[in-house]
Amino acid sequence: MTDHQFTPETYTGMPDGTAVSPPQLIKDARMLIVGYEADPDVLEAALPPGLEPHPNTLVQLNMYQVPSADRTSHLDPYTLTYLTVEVADHDSRAISSAQGEVPVPGRFWVGYWTDSAQMQRYTRENGGVPALDGSCTWDEDGDELVSTLSVDGEPVIEAEASVGDDQIDTLTGHLHYYAHRQFPDPAGGRAQVSELLEFPIPFVSELYEAEVDRVDFEFPEGSRFQEFAPVEPLSTPSILHGTVTFTYPQGRRLRDYLAADA
Repeated sequence: MTDHQFTPETYTGMPDGTAVSPPQLIKDARMLIVGYEADPDVLEAALPPGLEPHPNTLVQLNMYQVPSADRTSHLDPYTLTYLTVEVADHDSRAISSAQGEVPVPGRFWVGYWTDSAQMQRYTRENGGVPALDGSCTWDEDGDELVSTLSVDGEPVIEAEASVGDDQIDTLTGHLHYYAHRQFPDPAGGRAQVSELLEFPIPFVSELYEAEVDRVDFEFPEGSRFQEFAPVEPLSTPSILHGTVTFTYPQGRRLRDYLAADA
């Protein structure tokens, strides 16, 4: 969006909710994170100037739940699903108890759904994350877990995994997340704010056995999010199932697109 023109897909307005400020702490959120291969042309087109897709062509799908406010510093209970494109040359560092130090590619948010109006407001205002309304449910039958994102009451993403109770690893470190924060000029037409933000997120996670069986995308016809569906056959080089404690930090500006145009 080099001309900084706004469309309904880039700005849908702020939902009602109680504003809270970063940083915010989340304790023991249970997550299923699946890194799957996607169409490289789609990934390249989704990134703003200054970011390039990682050669691995991975999208990270994260589906998680925060069931009670006492697991947060100042947030209501919520569920969350997001999609991020892995980007090149912005690796962070993590430490695995099983593997030692491992690099983790940076991640740019391209989809984000939560059933909390507070979280929608928080992530849009503070980070420019494209937060939309949606609810994540988990259904478990023995060692089978099905996590479903529903939007307007209809399932749009479903991930099925075989999971176990044995802890296999502890992973700690930082993750580098990125967002294109945009706000329109009240007079209309152009952006008043257009900047690339980086969020260095510290985390501690306990990982459990998991093997992904399928990832299905069923967005309505014409939805841009359907473009981020996995390529066939499904390839999932990275999987994380476990509890994660982390912080939503304050973002730091890497690039001011308006100043660059001046």
